Amino acid sequence: MVEISEVVEEETLQPTTTTPDNNGAESRSTERLSDADEIEAAMSTLTRPSAQLHIQNLITKLRKEGKALQRVAASNAASNAASNASTTQSATAGDKMDQKDESIPQAAAAAPPAPAAIPARTPAKAPLITTNKYQSFPTYYFDAGKYNSPTVSVYVPLENIGSHDKSKISCHFTSGSFDLIVNDWGEGGDKSYRLLNDNLEKDIDTSKSKMVIKPNKILLKLGKVKGEMGSYDSWQQLTAKKNKKASAKKEKENPAAGIMDMMKDMYDEGDDNMKKMIGETMYKQRMGQLNGDMGMGGMGGMGGMDDMMGGMMGGMGGMGL
Repeated sequence: MVEISEVVEEETLQPTTTTPDNNGAESRSTERLSDADEIEAAMSTLTRPSAQLHIQNLITKLRKEGKALQRVAASNAASNAASNASTTQSATAGDKMDQKDESIPQAAAAAPPAPAAIPARTPAKAPLITTNKYQSFPTYYFDAGKYNSPTVSVYVPLENIGSHDKSKISCHFTSGSFDLIVNDWGEGGDKSYRLLNDNLEKDIDTSKSKMVIKPNKILLKLGKVKGEMGSYDSWQQLTAKKNKKASAKKEKENPAAGIMDMMKDMYDEGDDNMKKMIGETMYKQRMGQLNGDMGMGGMGGMGGMDDMMGGMMGGMGGMGL
């Protein structure tokens, strides 16, 4: 009995991609399976365990190869069927395209496709920093409201202001002023507007004052202050005729000058009767024809009033009094 000590040199399987012949794969599969069956039948004559082990390994290998070749043959058959179907469809589509493109010049058909355009890079826009100097609003309007109304109004027209960034619109109120600012206005954000009034005709109540932004305008509501009689102050115009701060300082330094300014205002704003009465009083004061109780010179701390009244009369000499 011959002892088999070596496994016969194995036949190398060809890769699936290089075995397009289905008949060859099937025949090799049949050969390997048949060899495995015959060797297994002959293994019963072997007595040495090591020899039986080698033969058993060979049988297992042959059967694995045979089954692998069967799968290769099945895969090739399916691939060939799909390829034949694709070739048929491609030929049909090609015939249709040939018929459709008969009028296209050969040079144009053979032209290589244009390279895809590379999108241009857009630089990031730097944050806008306000460096513009303030300028006056194009226009604004004042509405004194009705008698004893709680507020007066300031209208500031500005087209499409309602769509502007609200963080760039502000208004600061004090008892005698308001300061309205619109930053970075315009298509390029190159304008900044400001409306400052620190010489209002009357004081305002800041707790009742507010700013309202409309689609095409800004509305400022200035809260009135109630007078001694319980009614709201009556406004004639938005801005006082004289600088109230300067007048208050002057009156504090010289009370008599404040009274003279008050009498001038009464004369300028009064009717004919008021002007006549004030003119006569001042004339009599200058001529010393007033009683002591009515004279200005008897007022404490106003000993120089006669001189001021005289100067005032001189300034009104051209008024026909």
